Amino acid sequence: MESEMLVRKDSKVIAVDGSRMAMFKNVGEAFAPVLELIEEHKNPSLRTSELGTDRPGRSFQSKSPSRGAHELTDLQQQEEDRFVTDVAQRIEQIVSDTKAGIILVAAPRALGVIRKHMNTETSARVLAEIAKDFGPDEAEPLAKMLANHEV
Repeated sequence: MESEMLVRKDSKVIAVDGSRMAMFKNVGEAFAPVLELIEEHKNPSLRTSELGTDRPGRSFQSKSPSRGAHELTDLQQQEEDRFVTDVAQRIEQIVSDTKAGIILVAAPRALGVIRKHMNTETSARVLAEIAKDFGPDEAEPLAKMLANHEV
C-alpha cells in the first residue's frame, strides 16, 4: 500500500538541476512541510559561445575526396555535469555533517550524475530520491509536492 511521504521536522531537502542547488530545512510538520532555504549554490552558467567557439572538426578520407564533420562536444552540458559533480561532493559533506534525514529532488539527468558520484554510505543515508526539476525559488510548490508525494 502506498502512503504519503513523511518529511520529518528538521529534515534537509536538496533540490538540484544543472545550474542550481538549494538546500532547505523542514521547519513545518511531517505531513505539512514548510521549507526554509538554508544554503544555495549557482553555476555561473556560461553561454556555450563563451565556453568555446570551435567549429566541428573535419576528417579527410585518404582514399576518397569526401570529408566528414565530427560532432561538436556539448560544452554547456559538460559544464552542467561538472557543476552537478561538485554538488554531489557537497551532498557527501552535508550527509556526513548531519544526523537529519536527507531528501534529494533533482532533474533526472542531474540525479544520474549525482548517483554516479555519491559513495554507497551517502546513498544509504538519503531517505528518498525524486526525479523532478525544482529550482531554489520554488520552496512552496516543492513542499506541496513532497506533502502529496507517494512512496
